Amino acid sequence: MFGTSGIRGVYGKDVTPELAMRVGNAVGEKGSKVIVCRDTRSTSPILSEALSSGAMRAGAKVIDIGVAPTPLLAYATLKEKCDGAMITASHNPPEYNGIKLFSKGMEFSREQEKKVEAAVAAPEKTVEWNKVGQKEEKDYSKEYITFLLSKVDLAAIKKKKPRVLVDAGNAAAYRLAPALLSAAGCEIVALNCDSPGNFMRPLEPNPSTLGTASKLLIAEKCDFGVAFDGDGDRAIAIDEKGKVLPLDVQLSVFCRHFIEKESNKRIVSTVESSLCVRETVESLGGKIYITPVGSLHVANEVKKQNAVFGGEPCGEYVFPNATPCADGLLASLFIAEIFAQKGRLSALSHGIVTHPMERRKYKCSLEKKQLIMQKLIERPQLEGRLSTVDGLRYDFEDGWMLIRPSGTEPAIRMTCEAKTAKRLSEIVQRAENIIIQAIDKA
Repeated sequence: MFGTSGIRGVYGKDVTPELAMRVGNAVGEKGSKVIVCRDTRSTSPILSEALSSGAMRAGAKVIDIGVAPTPLLAYATLKEKCDGAMITASHNPPEYNGIKLFSKGMEFSREQEKKVEAAVAAPEKTVEWNKVGQKEEKDYSKEYITFLLSKVDLAAIKKKKPRVLVDAGNAAAYRLAPALLSAAGCEIVALNCDSPGNFMRPLEPNPSTLGTASKLLIAEKCDFGVAFDGDGDRAIAIDEKGKVLPLDVQLSVFCRHFIEKESNKRIVSTVESSLCVRETVESLGGKIYITPVGSLHVANEVKKQNAVFGGEPCGEYVFPNATPCADGLLASLFIAEIFAQKGRLSALSHGIVTHPMERRKYKCSLEKKQLIMQKLIERPQLEGRLSTVDGLRYDFEDGWMLIRPSGTEPAIRMTCEAKTAKRLSEIVQRAENIIIQAIDKA
């Protein structure tokens, strides 16, 4: 049921109201509290109601916080010391939906997910008619904004008063993101923040999907821009020239900021991060710890290593002094702090040395992903230092490659990086050949 980040799939096929009801029933316990939240997809209200009904049938009290980003749900579960469910498929297309589960501020652990799977397969929990749970509505957004503002150099941001383009994609952060940055003293130019569920661009923010945002930023003479994904746990920066910062460069800028800001120089990232991230950290005397892909793994390792910062090259960042999960809203504030303290984002990114890199994905059925990976493991066709922390990563003297099953889509993902474009082309071609062969034989 669970991938890298919760349950996810096409609505009506992989994710149904019946499944949501059973998940709610599995999470709910007599007398417990479950906080429910959703993004702006057309199918999210019905899934939210179904999950709530399942939890109430088990005797749980449901607190419905309506449409809000995932990190706000995490904050609410931390404050209430309870479980929560976010109805979202994050950056996936609108026909997808899913469920992310949280407990006291963190995503459900793999052990907790296994218990949910077992409970979903078992008979439903029911209580007597006079003990069924009830539902109430609550709004945590104002206190969450106050909480986030306390984590950054608010005086520097208010002094600088940056003009910021905010593109929320008409998704979960459409209200909160402009309100937060405005409360921080920023002047807001809003894009896709006024028509929830009317997705004018794909929900995954990247250079190919943020063209309109980049043009508006230049036209409005903004100091920088921030774009969010479907559920608000990712934040993508756009510099004052309208260039979307490459995600590994953006991650490196964050790493450098926190290493220079704190005496603690421990950083956490994943097997997908670029050489430029490691080189940035080590050039500043820092140490990097590598985890499997997924913000849950990053958050756990940040806590374990007492790290100053943790991030993935997809725009998901974990801040140890806040809620222990990926928080795109807080990331947007830190982008404002970085600008206020250090200047233009374009100048900061120039100091990051990058190497030729390519990321691709190859479609396959959900059922065959593990079989394909098994065939790749059984017939190794590459030389190099092999790591199986997450998928298959081969490190060479002049580059590396990673092949892993997607945790959010029916696909196999490939990431390659090399010191030269010619060498990258060789690695990509070799990797693509063995992936296609494995898919054909599965």
